[in-house]
Amino acid sequence: MTQTHPKYSVLHPVHPARSAQPVSAGPAQPAVFFEVVLTAGAPLPLPGWTLRLWPQARLGDATLEAIPEDRTRTHAELLAGLSAQGIEVLGPIRRHV
Repeated sequence: MTQTHPKYSVLHPVHPARSAQPVSAGPAQPAVFFEVVLTAGAPLPLPGWTLRLWPQARLGDATLEAIPEDRTRTHAELLAGLSAQGIEVLGPIRRHV
């Protein structure tokens, strides 16, 4: 028996127009993963970041993957952008190179 989350699909791309493009994280653009609490719903597109959301999480509502679009993007910028949208980030932030 499988259960589905009533609010989220298995993979929810935040940038639907970009979801057809392959997501790759090279050494200059490592992906980061962390759990989030979605008090305001799914995240909106965040300029400079490619975001994907999964409903599986141990502590939060979902797991979020964030890939910077260039080297100038920082984790502080990402966390501030998500916080402004009412999304609480739970640690630790896991980096996938």
